Amino acid sequence: MPNRPILVLADDLTGAAEVAAIAHQSGLKAVVMTSRPTRQGSGDADVVVYDTDTRLLPPGLASRRTKSLLRRLKAQTMVGVFIKTDSVLRGPVRAGLEAAAAVLGRPRTLLVPANPSLGRVIRDGRYAIDGIPLHETAFARDPHHPAFSPVVTDLLGSAKDLPTVCLAPGAALAPTGLMVGDSWQGDQITAWAAQIDATTLPAGGADFFRAWLQRQNRPGSKPARFKLPTGAALLLHGTMVVSAGSTALIFHGLRAPSTKHAAFELRRWGAAAITAAPVTKKDPLAPAIVSRAFATLARELHETAAFRHLLIAGGATAAAVLPGLLWDSMKVVRVWAPGVVTLQPAADPGFVVTLKPGSYPWPATLRRALPARLFT
Repeated sequence: MPNRPILVLADDLTGAAEVAAIAHQSGLKAVVMTSRPTRQGSGDADVVVYDTDTRLLPPGLASRRTKSLLRRLKAQTMVGVFIKTDSVLRGPVRAGLEAAAAVLGRPRTLLVPANPSLGRVIRDGRYAIDGIPLHETAFARDPHHPAFSPVVTDLLGSAKDLPTVCLAPGAALAPTGLMVGDSWQGDQITAWAAQIDATTLPAGGADFFRAWLQRQNRPGSKPARFKLPTGAALLLHGTMVVSAGSTALIFHGLRAPSTKHAAFELRRWGAAAITAAPVTKKDPLAPAIVSRAFATLARELHETAAFRHLLIAGGATAAAVLPGLLWDSMKVVRVWAPGVVTLQPAADPGFVVTLKPGSYPWPATLRRALPARLFT
C-alpha cells in the first residue's frame, strides 16, 4: 500500500527546509520539492514539503500559484495539510492562505506565526522580537517587505475573503475566517495545535508546525547520522542581511567572480565563499540580478564537479540556484540547527546542499565540519 504523506506548502525554500528538518528530527522521512513538475517524485516520504516560491510575488500571482499547485496535489492522497508562512509575516501571507482555504474547502484558518523558541512572540495582537516591537527591529529594513507596524492585522493587510481577528491564548475559534493566535510561550503554541480539526487549516511558523506534527501520531525512527561527501565546499552568500567572511570572493558591482577564478579557489583550498558586494544593498533591483549571477556560477561549477557540498545563505538565492542544477526533489539528511539543513538531491546523490535563512548564524557544529576559510 503506498505511503500517505503529510503535505506542507512553504512560501520560500529555506522555510520549506526548516519544516522538513523538524519532520526529520521527529524520525520521519522528509522531502523538499519545488512547485514545478518534478522528475523524481517524493518516493516513500512521510512528509512532503513544497516550495511555492511566493514570498516575493504580488498577492494576485501568489494566490493563483497556490491554487494551481493545490489543485494538482488534491488528486494525491494526503493525510494532513499545513501552510508554512514567514514567521514575521513577510510576503503575500493573506493571499496564500485565502487561496489554500478556498481550494481545500476549509471555512476557517488558524495562523500561529510566532516562534517563542526564538524570542519571536505575539501578545495582544502585536509582534515583538526579544522584547523589541517588530517595526523597530532589522526587519523594518527588509528590502522587499519592510515591517512598518507591530500590529499583526496591519501586516496581513485588508481582508478579501477571510475576515481577520486576533485571539488570546485559550480562546475558542470562530466558525469561519482567519484567526491569528497570540503566542508568547511554548505551551500556548501546543494549545493552539490542539484546536485544529477537519474544518480548520493550520498555518504559521516552525514552532506551530512542530506542535501540529506531534499531534499527527506518525510513527518515526531515529534518523541515521549522515556523513558529508568528500570534495570541495562552495558557499554562496546571497543574503543582504549579514556580510560574509574576509576571504570571500566579492562581486564586482552586480557581476559575480568568474567561474575560472572560483574553480581555482576550490581546487587550491577545497573551499570557496562568494558574496555580493556591499554596494548592491542600496540597489532595489540588485537581489534578483545577484541571484541570477549566483545561479549561472553554480551551474557552471557543477558541470565540472568543482564542488560536492553547496552551501547557500538566503532563501531567494537558493530558489534561483537549485532549479538550474535540476535539484527539484531533495531529502533531508542532516539538521545542524533550527533552519540550517542539509539536503541530498534525488537527481545527484553524490552532492549535498545546505540551506540557511539569511538572518540566521552558521552553527558551530557545521563550521567545525568544514574548512574554516568558508567563514573567516
